[in-house]
Amino acid sequence: MTAPTPPPFTVGIVLYPGVDILDVAGPHEVFAFFDGEVIGRTIEVATVAASTDPIQTSGVLKVVAQYDYDAAPHIDMLFVPGGGAGLQDAIGDQALLDFLSDRAGKARYVVSVCTGGLLLASAGLLDGYRATTHWGFIECLKLFPKVTVVNGCPRWVKDGNRITGAGISSSIDESLFMVQTIVTDLAGGPDAEEKAQLASQQAQLSIQYNPEPPFPGGDPCSVSYDVFEPVNAGMVDFRAALDEAIEARLHPATKTYKATVEA
Repeated sequence: MTAPTPPPFTVGIVLYPGVDILDVAGPHEVFAFFDGEVIGRTIEVATVAASTDPIQTSGVLKVVAQYDYDAAPHIDMLFVPGGGAGLQDAIGDQALLDFLSDRAGKARYVVSVCTGGLLLASAGLLDGYRATTHWGFIECLKLFPKVTVVNGCPRWVKDGNRITGAGISSSIDESLFMVQTIVTDLAGGPDAEEKAQLASQQAQLSIQYNPEPPFPGGDPCSVSYDVFEPVNAGMVDFRAALDEAIEARLHPATKTYKATVEA
């Protein structure tokens, strides 16, 4: 009797207006080159949004999700990217947050990169967990009282099945780490860790990821103040908009009834 074919391992990337394209493309490329044979399953990447209409990203590109919320398949790894203008609306988007909450409860892994961590936090999915986000928005994440924000400039933080990544380009490093994590957890056998390392290295080689930027740095822990300050200053207005959106999420305005005196 032929054994039933196991279901695919599905990475569900959630899209919304203003999403950052590298936050989406990074995991998409890594998992496209992840050979699932090592875990006995095929790997599928699914993009999900409120609708399948074109979505404006944070730049000039538009993206189209494969599925809307209702049609989305089972998701094994929920991946939430960060975004630019539009993120402040996503923080208060109840339909999006409900979808994240629902699918996080069914997923094996719940992952974010960059300011996607603010969306997980807005949905209550980082309560009681250690987490990080893009360095420019660490103070925004600290507004959530039940989230423990780690110190320093880690590329990613794993706490249980919650994995949060730092800014934008961290999506590639974090996704390669997730390949290693998935194989370690699912491959089985005494050599699972060796298989996991090999799978991650093979995916890394497939995308020829051996970064060699012209200058070292890329986070506040590794650059001079002269580099840091103007970049940080350029984020002030967006940070303020996100702070306002988070405060509105945490402390929604309530209308109070004012009694009137009848004549």
